[in-house]
Amino acid sequence: MMSSFQVVGSSPSSVIGVMETSNFAHVIFQNVGKSFLPQEALECRYTLTSYITPNPKDWVGIFKVGWNTARDYYTFLWSPMPQDYQPGSTVHRAVVFQGYYVPKSDGEFYQFCYVTHTGDIRGASTPFLFRPATPTEDCLTVTEDDSNSDILVVTTKSSVLEQRIEEAQQERRELLKTMHHLQEENQQLQEEHRRLHREREQERETCSLLRIHNQELLRSSQGLSEEREEVRRRLQEATDRVRQLEEDLLGVTQKGLQKETELDCLRDRLEKLTAERDSLETQLKNEKDERDLYK
Repeated sequence: MMSSFQVVGSSPSSVIGVMETSNFAHVIFQNVGKSFLPQEALECRYTLTSYITPNPKDWVGIFKVGWNTARDYYTFLWSPMPQDYQPGSTVHRAVVFQGYYVPKSDGEFYQFCYVTHTGDIRGASTPFLFRPATPTEDCLTVTEDDSNSDILVVTTKSSVLEQRIEEAQQERRELLKTMHHLQEENQQLQEEHRRLHREREQERETCSLLRIHNQELLRSSQGLSEEREEVRRRLQEATDRVRQLEEDLLGVTQKGLQKETELDCLRDRLEKLTAERDSLETQLKNEKDERDLYK
């Protein structure tokens, strides 16, 4: 059967000494009530102290009080490994037993136990029952003070419900505040949507005008293309005529050179004929003078 332990003395050194010697104090279960609803989801919160090093194969089980070994569990869940775990640190973890794994209302006492991968039990909770809730019952809830694990805080179910109502109201106020901010942001987004819609319509109108202008430019470009073809045709004709005129000019130039050559020849011949005439006239004059002498 499970052995119990007690904390003797209230000094920190005595508490540390007991925790070092008692394996059941290496894992501390939090907010364990006197009773829970049968076959309903059950959350189990616990703290891994610096005296235990977690392992992925460690697990948390529900045991019926009077168990002898770790094999006497009713049901169990694997203990989740903490992220970024530092050896020697204190870690808060939790598991949730689904309703179909939770015991029925049988009048027996149960308790949570933390079992290591080697089968050692390193933590055990206070006993509790599984029984249906009664409308007039104001159950007591036993919790451990977060600042001092030696102190048990006893509160009524009504106090717990009032605290939850206050938390719900606070959450409601925060949600209303968030909704107000979201409504303001939504209004701003609607105004932005309307502005973008107006800009889109303006851009559409601009695109329509540009499309019409582009069509006019295309038609104008087509007219310019026809005019350009006419100019190109006339330019080709003028170029051909210039080429023909250049050929004609070259022919005329060649003919002019030929005529100049003929003129030079005629001038030479004329000079020769003139010289011959002058010679004949001189000879004729001399003969005439001689005849006149002999008369």
